[in-house]
Amino acid sequence: MRVYEAGRRYEALDGLRGVAAVGVMLYHIGSWTGRPWLVPHGYLAVDFFFCLSGFVLAHAYGARPISWLGFMRQRLVRLWPLIALTMLGGAFVIIQHREAVPGWLALGLLMIPRIWIDENGFSPLFPLNPPAWSLFFELAVGAAWFPLRRLSVLGHVLLVVLLLPVMLYVAHGMGGVLTGWDRGTFVISFLRTLFAFLLGWGCYRMQAFVAWTAPVWVLAILLGAVVCAPWTPLNWLYDFACVSIVFPLMVLAGRQDPTGLVGEVCRVAGAISYPLYALHWLGWELLLRAYRALGGEGYPAGFAITAMLLIVIGAWVVLKVYDEPVRRRLRALGA
Repeated sequence: MRVYEAGRRYEALDGLRGVAAVGVMLYHIGSWTGRPWLVPHGYLAVDFFFCLSGFVLAHAYGARPISWLGFMRQRLVRLWPLIALTMLGGAFVIIQHREAVPGWLALGLLMIPRIWIDENGFSPLFPLNPPAWSLFFELAVGAAWFPLRRLSVLGHVLLVVLLLPVMLYVAHGMGGVLTGWDRGTFVISFLRTLFAFLLGWGCYRMQAFVAWTAPVWVLAILLGAVVCAPWTPLNWLYDFACVSIVFPLMVLAGRQDPTGLVGEVCRVAGAISYPLYALHWLGWELLLRAYRALGGEGYPAGFAITAMLLIVIGAWVVLKVYDEPVRRRLRALGA
């Protein structure tokens, strides 16, 4: 069957990844500008990323004859160039705790999270680019998954069954799954990442038994509706249902390769998704500094909208001018 052809891109899933990246950016900018109603559940897009990673890594590496070191090298080639750029940029723009920046930069470039306690109480795992927390956990869970990628289905199911009540307890106790960027939720964030990743891996393993798919535009609207839903007193249940049921079903429904204009839009959205996620905090900080230097005050809607458009354009430019050429060079060095 065509769904198992080697080298498939699953471009509908690429398109959904782009939607999720936009959702995260809107969520953060809404929070930063006093508009938390903008995309109230944008943080769930990160769980969608983790679920996608489980599916995609199983497809790309589940049966590939490659060593653990070779796998990690390929993951670092994919992720590290933008990590390095954003850490260097963050060292340039950060205002507070300047005396700690050299150490933070070294840790950030090595992707080592700050899990110890500082006297000043400053808690981000990666102060020079706070959203990098999810990149760390994606690398960590991928590194743990690779030696277990041929785990039996029974063992896989057992892991999911064991994590289900844990994640339900976490979601209920915290009012949702909004965790990750700080030291206080480090262990919980690892479990959050692992749970979604295992579900995505499970989607890949069970696709032979699922014949149905859905148009990518329907899935994009659904994903947008999920992240835009307002908070309710049952937010913990909503988050848990999205992570454990809705997102895996969306991944299963999106395992297709659209053609024509829809396919091209999906390819562009997928290509820009990682640069957009990695750069949106740095882009916002740079644009905000420029706006303040010009005498701007507050966070007017016009500035926020302009900033978001410029961040998207900047992410595409960085992708083409820096990220793709650097990755090609790194792959050539290792060939």
